[in-house]
Amino acid sequence: MIGRTKTVLASTIGTALEFYDFMLYAVFLEIIGDTFFPTHGDHFLSIAFGWMGFIAAFIMRPFGATVFGYIGDQYGRRIALILSVTLMGIPTFIIGVLPGYASWGLAAPTILILCRLLQGLCTGGEYNGSAIFALEHAGKNNPGLTGGLITGASIIGALAANMVGKYLIQPDMPDWSWRIAFGMGAVISLVGLYIRLYTSESPEFEKLSKNKKVEKSPLITAIRNHWQSSLTTVIIGTMNGLLSYTLLKFLDIYLSEYFDVSKNDTIQFTNIGLIIYVFAAPALGLVLDKLGGAQYMKKACLFVFIVSIPLFYLIQMPGSFSTVVAELILGLCVASIAGPQHAFVQTLFPAKDRYSGVAFNFCIGMAIGGGILPIVMLYIVEKTRFMYTPTITFMIVSSICFYAIHKIQDKRHAIMAEDEALKAGP
Repeated sequence: MIGRTKTVLASTIGTALEFYDFMLYAVFLEIIGDTFFPTHGDHFLSIAFGWMGFIAAFIMRPFGATVFGYIGDQYGRRIALILSVTLMGIPTFIIGVLPGYASWGLAAPTILILCRLLQGLCTGGEYNGSAIFALEHAGKNNPGLTGGLITGASIIGALAANMVGKYLIQPDMPDWSWRIAFGMGAVISLVGLYIRLYTSESPEFEKLSKNKKVEKSPLITAIRNHWQSSLTTVIIGTMNGLLSYTLLKFLDIYLSEYFDVSKNDTIQFTNIGLIIYVFAAPALGLVLDKLGGAQYMKKACLFVFIVSIPLFYLIQMPGSFSTVVAELILGLCVASIAGPQHAFVQTLFPAKDRYSGVAFNFCIGMAIGGGILPIVMLYIVEKTRFMYTPTITFMIVSSICFYAIHKIQDKRHAIMAEDEALKAGP
């Protein structure tokens, strides 16, 4: 029990540290846009170009899931997670010291995008891999809670990045102060590496390795043999990405650009939603443990669908109180999906191709929901001034997610039986 708790704790801490590094770009997106993508006074275009660096990281997440998923399914979960946290620190450091467009011209944004690609590659192997690693150690002991803790840890990292950003963007701070946060991130990666080095391998992977049931082409096997699981995981990842990055960044831009809320205030509002998210994710994971995966996930989709209209109605009301209530609701929406989903999607694939199947398909969904949909929503709002664009998007995606989970729930039992047979050996 002590070893299991230590492994889960190490996974949560490592995830928090790595997501601090990844989310720094989002926190300083506007400053980075102005520094590396000059647009001759067009502030919206500068934001759009800055978001391209964000999308670049999302594009690489599926490739990272492929690479680290293969390593995790072929050589072990622990090795994959050690590599991901090691490689995350390098581009973080480079971004922190990289001269802007004014000094280096096109070389500056080119190197920036390359750094974001490497960060995206690492994150693609980290988030789901860390959850799988912890869940396989935890076994059947409250998997929803364990998955919720991993999700909460990622948000603690994002919250820490937000709090550092709030301090470093103060008017009395020098223009280059944002670079301090990236320097801190590089050091933090070393801490994450130290933690990961002292963990033991997943017991489920050890059983597969002992029985010589390690899959040679895990991603191909996952997509070919479990295509419905793959599609469902993409859809859940899309909803997760849409909700998460609406809270983490879209709402920040939405409030500051269209409702004249100061940047300092938008960060405070976002922090409120993130704090709710951190505590609600493991709590709702416990609810999943009580209700069962499919039943809980369908109820979570219904919850998001129902609150979508009042959520954005509150955001558009004048005054801080309505915005705070909206952030609380949004934090619950994200936590209702992002926290418990780890325990659910893990049951959609057997252990032999689980890392690849979950990580790759989930990252495809995150690229759609977290990278593409927010900038599409922002573009539609900018061109049409239809402020309920996010509402419509939330309702469509939650409806699709509900249907996908409903269709897959009966197949999960066969997949879980297949998994037990593989681990039992010949």
